[in-house]
Formats: sequence, C-alpha cells, structure tokens
Amino acid sequence: MDKKYVAAALGMLLFTMTGSIQAAEPPEQKPFSKTELDRFLADYPGFTEWLSKQHAMSPMSRNNPWVMSGLRFNPAFSAQLTEKGWNPDRFFYLLNHVNTGLMLTSAEKDQAEAQARMAREQKEFEERTAQNQQNLQQEMNAGQARLEAQMNAQKEQIRTNPHIPPHEKQRILDQMSRHATGANPPLLDAKAQAEAAQKQQANWITAQEQAIRTNPYMPPMQRQQALAQLQQTRQSMQQQQQQQAAAIAKPLNPAATQAEMMATHQKWFENQKQALNNNPAIPADQKKRQLEQLQESEKHFKASLQQAKTPTPLLPPEEKTLIEANQQRLSELFSSK
Repeated sequence: MDKKYVAAALGMLLFTMTGSIQAAEPPEQKPFSKTELDRFLADYPGFTEWLSKQHAMSPMSRNNPWVMSGLRFNPAFSAQLTEKGWNPDRFFYLLNHVNTGLMLTSAEKDQAEAQARMAREQKEFEERTAQNQQNLQQEMNAGQARLEAQMNAQKEQIRTNPHIPPHEKQRILDQMSRHATGANPPLLDAKAQAEAAQKQQANWITAQEQAIRTNPYMPPMQRQQALAQLQQTRQSMQQQQQQQAAAIAKPLNPAATQAEMMATHQKWFENQKQALNNNPAIPADQKKRQLEQLQESEKHFKASLQQAKTPTPLLPPEEKTLIEANQQRLSELFSSK
C-alpha cells in the first residue's frame, strides 16, 4: 500500500488517541514547557529502572510508554514520583502527550517523504512520456519520408515510361497525389494531444497501407517492402504505448485502501493490548480501565475512517514544536536499547 495513505490514517489515529488521552486528564493541565520536558527526559530513565527492579521486565516492556502509563494509579509509583518532586498527574500528562506527539511527528515525516517520492515518480513518468512521444514522432516522420521518397521514385518512373500514353500518365499521377495528400497528417503536438496523436498516427499507417495495396503500378517486391516498413512502425508505436500505460499507477480502490488501513491499525491496537495485558505492574482493575480506554480509542479511529473526517488535533502547538525539536532524544528514551 502507498505510504502516503498509511501515514494519513496514522495521523487520524493519533488525533483520536490524543482526544481520548486529554479527555481523561484534569482540565486544569497546561501545555508543558521546555524546562518540564528537559526534566522529564532526565528523570524518565530512573523511573524505568525502578520499574525493572520491582518487576522482572525486558527493556522493551519497561521502556514502552504504554506500560508506564499503566502505573498511573499505582501507589508505590506515585510515591516515587512525589519523592522526585513530580506531581503524578503532571508526569502522566507529559508522558501521554510526548508519546502521542512522537507518533504524530513520525507519521507526518512518513507522509512528507511519500509525497516527495510520488512527486519525483510523476515527474519521471512525464519526462519518459514526452521522450517516448518525441521518439515515436521522429520515427513516424522518418517512415513518412521514406514512403514519400518511394512515391516520388514511382512517379518519376511513370513520367519517363515511354509505353504509357500522356493522358494515362497524368491520370495515374493525379491518383497517386490524392492518396498521398489524404494520408499525410499535420504536425502533432505530442505533449498536449497524446491520445489524438496516437489515433492520428494509427490512421495514417492504415491509409498508407491502403494506398500501397491499391497502387497497381507498384512492383510486388517494392509493395511488400513498403508494407513491412509500415508494420514495423506500427509495432514500435504499440510497444511504446504499452510502456506508457504500464508506467501509469493503477487507480486506488477506496474500499480496498480503507480495509488495508483498518487491518494495519487493528494489528497495532492488538500489540498495544498485548503489552498492557503482559504488564505485571498493573493491578487487574487498573489494567481493565487501561484496556477500555485503548478500546475506546480504537472505536473512535474506525469511526473516523468510516466518516472520512479528520478530528481536530488537540495536541497544543507549543508542545508539538518541543517534541519535534527533541524527537531523537525522546525516541531513544522510549526505545528498547
């Protein structure tokens, strides 16, 4: 599936998740500052070490921000936060917003890269199409020049033939001129009228073939050679048209695209549920609430796809700016290394 549509879908998911996260937070929370973010970056590793000592967990599990979010109502962890000078609600506000902002930033980066790649591919396709049309036109012009030369040679043979009466010579020459005039196409604008040019070129070849076949004064061997040249030109034109058609991306099936996005993010939600279920630090009742919240986010995401609407992002712009500026440090903080 094209990366652009995955990124767009992930963006909708993150906006939906952001709304769910903030809805569960105290309304008095304000956007975090650079000082708070720097402090969060400095203190987070110590909290993951505490979590690792309390429960045997792999680095991937203890560093997962969803796992850490499960400790929101854990009395022992709240005591650790307080001991380090953190208000638990404020710490989890930063945790949730940083996690959401990282995913959103990553999705936007993927989308920008996909759009740039599509623009490059479109430009390359247009250049190839223009070059193919130019090559085809040159070949058609060369073929026309060859046939005109043959026609002129035939006319000269008729003019100098002492066995043909003058009035018969003129009648034959006039007939040959009419065929040539009707078959010669005007100059083509390949870029602006590609489809019309292709049709006109095909009609021209057919007209030339008809003129050659109905010319009773063309020797059989010369007629065969001329028809073979036209057939070769036709095959070359058809091959170039097939190459151009193959270069055009097939139209996206909206239903299939939506189904693929659904499947992709369904797997993502299942992974998050598994991480919560496997977290030994979360009491059963708290784990249930966390899973219900994740399920609600999943439901909102599916609804957003079906309605084809993008919810208004609720992540404060100043927070998003800080997250983008510290993206590498935050990504390393949440990694399993």
